Amino acid sequence: MTDPKAVDCRFTLVGTTHPGNIGAAARAMKTMGLEGLDLVSPDCRVDENTRAMAASAYDVVEQGGWFDDLPAALADRALVLGLTARPRRDGVPALTPRQAAALVVAESVPTAVLFGRERTGLTNDELASCQRLVHIPANPDYPSLNLAAAVQLMAYELWLARLDATAGQSAGRVDGDAAPPATGAHLEGLHQTLARAVEVSGYSATAPRAVLLRRLRNLFNRARPSADEVDLLRGLFKRLLP
Repeated sequence: MTDPKAVDCRFTLVGTTHPGNIGAAARAMKTMGLEGLDLVSPDCRVDENTRAMAASAYDVVEQGGWFDDLPAALADRALVLGLTARPRRDGVPALTPRQAAALVVAESVPTAVLFGRERTGLTNDELASCQRLVHIPANPDYPSLNLAAAVQLMAYELWLARLDATAGQSAGRVDGDAAPPATGAHLEGLHQTLARAVEVSGYSATAPRAVLLRRLRNLFNRARPSADEVDLLRGLFKRLLP
């Protein structure tokens, strides 16, 4: 059997509180050929529960990345997907895991899939760092999924999408010559510039500043500009701002 198409996709656990969940997530990933695990939180702990739940996949935990904040974890990612309990946010429908996996494989850019806290998920600010959101359809009377189950579902769909791509069943990116999207670090620079423009212009007086900035983030997340396009906008604002 031919190995599935390789993808640069990291599963990023944000604010995970139970050490066993980290191990269970690592095991779920490794069974589907994924080994890029990142942990975002200074409070994440790894202990014997982690090792026990990971079993033979503990190397995924050992080789994983550890970050104090989300921007650092996403600095080199060009596509960020965030799991959400809502099928629609800000008027935009979330992707299913199958649609999300097809996008990851087709685009073949450095990607992160964000999983939130066991009880509360991802915050609005964390979801604002995502270019696309993902919702796992479930029984509306009992839609509860634990962290490891969500990781397993996403990993499985990625495995299937990679198999399809290897077998020649996936068409890949529509425009293979298009410039790759800007990374998280590049976009953060643009958002800082936009925040300054909002402050200098006084435009935020007509709406809560945090809401306005989040809407601007959503706009550019949907558009997914290239690095050159981001540089163009920042250069323009540099000329306009004092």
